[in-house]
Amino acid sequence: MLLELRQQDIREYKFGLVDKGLAPRTVNRAISVIRSFYEYFVDHDDYDITKNPAKNLQGMKVPRTVPITLGEQQAKTLLDGIMLTGRYAVRDYAIFATFLYTGLRVSELINLKTYDINFEDSYIHVRDGKGGKDRLIPMIPQLASALQLYLQTGVVHDELAKSQSKISRYRCGRKYFVQGVDDQMLFLTQFGTPYSRKGIDWLFKGYTQRLGIYKDGLSLHALRRSCLTFLHKQGVDLFVLKEISGHARVQTLEHYLAIDTSKVLDAMRSHPLHNHQIDQGLVEMVRSSR
Repeated sequence: MLLELRQQDIREYKFGLVDKGLAPRTVNRAISVIRSFYEYFVDHDDYDITKNPAKNLQGMKVPRTVPITLGEQQAKTLLDGIMLTGRYAVRDYAIFATFLYTGLRVSELINLKTYDINFEDSYIHVRDGKGGKDRLIPMIPQLASALQLYLQTGVVHDELAKSQSKISRYRCGRKYFVQGVDDQMLFLTQFGTPYSRKGIDWLFKGYTQRLGIYKDGLSLHALRRSCLTFLHKQGVDLFVLKEISGHARVQTLEHYLAIDTSKVLDAMRSHPLHNHQIDQGLVEMVRSSR
C-alpha cells in the first residue's frame, strides 16, 4: 500500500534508481516528489498519517560541473562570422547579439515584439517572463545599433519578388520578412512566421559548426550563461545579475555561472584580513595554559 511505506522502503527505492544509472539530480527529484506527496496527507487531518517517511531522507550529492559557455573570443567569432557569412546577416546578427548582450531566455527572445524595443530610453521590455514576471533590460549602444539596422533596413519582400533581382544579405531587415498581416513579432523566419525554439536552435548550430566553435553540450542556453558569465567576470554583482536574468533567487546563479576558480581565490585575497598574521605570543600563552 503506497500510504504505508516506511523510510527504509523509500531508501531502497532511491538506491534502486541509482543502480539503474539515473543521474543524482533525477534521483533527488524523484525523492522530492515522494516527500511532497506524503506532506500533503500529513497536512490533511482526513487521513490517518502523522509522519512523512521521506522527510529526513538524505538526497544524493550532486557533483558540481562547469557550465558550458562560449568564451569571449568565441562569442566575437560568432557575431563576426554571422555578419560575414550569414544568408540573412542583418537579422541573424540582431538575434544573436540580443542573446549575448542581454542573457534572455530562448522563450523570451522569440516572444519579443517590435514595441518591446525602446530606443529612446535604451531598454528591452521582457513581458511575461518565467513566473509571469515582466522586467526591463538595459540596452547598450552596440545592441541598439544592431536592432536599429534590422528594423530600419527597408527592402520589402513583395517589391523584390516583382523585380526578380537578387537581394544582398545586408539588406534583409525585418521589412523583408513581413508577409501578410504584421503582428509585430520582432524576429521572423524567411517564411514570415515567428521563430520557434527549434528554428533558432537550428540556426545556432548551423553557425557554430560552420565557424568551428561548436562543442558537445553547446546549446542556446549557453548563450544566456555566456552573457551572465561575461558580466560577472567584469565585476557585476550577483544581485544585479539576478534582476537582469529574471531569476527568482541569487543562489540559482551560483550553480549557473562559469566562474573561474582563480577569480574566486583572487576575491578571497582581497579580504581586509588577508595579511593578518596570528600572534605567536598568544599561541604560546594558550599552549602553556593547557
